[in-house]
Amino acid sequence: MKQFAIIVFAALATPAFAQTIAPGDAARGKDIYMRDACYTCHGTTGASTSFVGPKLAHAGLTANRILRQLRQPQAQMPAYTEQVLSDKDAADLIAYVLSLSEGPTPSGKDIPLLNH
Repeated sequence: MKQFAIIVFAALATPAFAQTIAPGDAARGKDIYMRDACYTCHGTTGASTSFVGPKLAHAGLTANRILRQLRQPQAQMPAYTEQVLSDKDAADLIAYVLSLSEGPTPSGKDIPLLNH
């Protein structure tokens, strides 16, 4: 059984099974995010505080995870196949989503409401 698991893992780790995406243009990705109404579920900043979609502005997301979710969604999200969203548009959208998590996270002392 152990040998079988190693063979399966090795097969899945080969480049043929890996999804790759070219670097995209985050500014263009923002336009796509708004055009395709991603904000209706994820919020305009990806914070999704009172929306139905998950929060996108957080560390831990990778281009491959986002692409996999776009192409084969695991929840109530519509599938954005290549016929709906080209690979170039997907790369740009992914660049924008990844940019939402960039920048420093403010500490509690920098948030006025938390200092009352």
